[in-house]
Amino acid sequence: MDTVEFERDNDELILIYHSDRNDPYEISQRLYSGKEWRIKGCLCVREELLKQSKDEFETDDLRFRVGTVGPEYTEIDINVTETEHTFYFANDITLSEKMFIATYNISILRKIDAIISADMYIGGNEKAYGYLPIEVFNQLILKFPRSAELKRYTNARIANIVKEYFVETETHEIAFEKFLKRRSYLVMTNIAHGNKLIELEQFKSLNEYLAQLLDEAEGIDEDTWQREIHDIIRLLYPKYILGSREIIIRGANGYNKRPDFLLIDADGYVDVMEIKKPSVQILTKQSSYRNNYVPVRELAGAIQQIEKYIYCLNCWGKDGEEYLEKRLKKDMPDGVTPKIINPQGILVIGRSNEFNLQQKNDFELIKRQYKHIADIMTYDNLLYRINNIISALEMTTSKK
Repeated sequence: MDTVEFERDNDELILIYHSDRNDPYEISQRLYSGKEWRIKGCLCVREELLKQSKDEFETDDLRFRVGTVGPEYTEIDINVTETEHTFYFANDITLSEKMFIATYNISILRKIDAIISADMYIGGNEKAYGYLPIEVFNQLILKFPRSAELKRYTNARIANIVKEYFVETETHEIAFEKFLKRRSYLVMTNIAHGNKLIELEQFKSLNEYLAQLLDEAEGIDEDTWQREIHDIIRLLYPKYILGSREIIIRGANGYNKRPDFLLIDADGYVDVMEIKKPSVQILTKQSSYRNNYVPVRELAGAIQQIEKYIYCLNCWGKDGEEYLEKRLKKDMPDGVTPKIINPQGILVIGRSNEFNLQQKNDFELIKRQYKHIADIMTYDNLLYRINNIISALEMTTSKK
């Protein structure tokens, strides 16, 4: 049996080849004669890559230098993979044979190389050009055909040709269809699980970042604050493909309006978003009229702002859609045009972490009064939503 293992040794990636049937000495002699040799038909090695000298063949293992270990990535030698593009694996990835060699000695990297147009960086820095998450790479490996699949496929192809004369052969086609359905289900389940793991890490990072922002809120200027919160909100509302900062809405009363952000969803529908600092007070500190806590001027004013934006957008109508299309065309995908049809609003304002039960109930009542025009939330509501998403993702990923 032939096995392939990898280890990182300082700045070198070492391939360790072990075989019960191929004599290391005979392989080495082939290499020393200037010939190439392909490990399992997939990884091409030459004499200069050998780590042993001519006298070091008392073991069953051969060791080859097949890549370079850099600060963040391990570069695989393209002469070894025989690919046009270079493959880089993040240093925290444990390399294994299955990442390079598929069933029947099919080179995985050469198959990928045939369809990509740039070097590939697997794992590590997600901002790198050519980046591919390791979770996606692992799913790709799962999709390579296994021996059982190839056997069933071969039987099914033969059965398709001869079934008119040998009726019993139809069972092979049926078996292959059942196999494909079962395998597709397993692959899709694994892909979904991998995506949820990515989401889980994303929302955990988001939760930590928002908590950090709230701790440092007093030292962050309003413009920077709004941009950071806008990015967080967009992750919670993935339907929005664009959030534009500098859009002026024509005012119905002659006074133009400028919302913090004009939002466009994937179908082109327009909404607005207002972002206030967490220090803004939203309810009276003492219960007032009939033992109720009522909104203070900042909250009432912010809600009124959104109502005016929505009113002005509706009055703007088709003229507004044409203006927004010209203004935002370069920022939107082809085929998406702005549509002003009953816009909604999002308002993020203040803190609610120190509310007593009565204040929580009164604030919820206020939110529900305006639910038809705006989603009103405090920064603690935002944290609560993110934490609930994390809890739900942890529950589903733990079941795998």
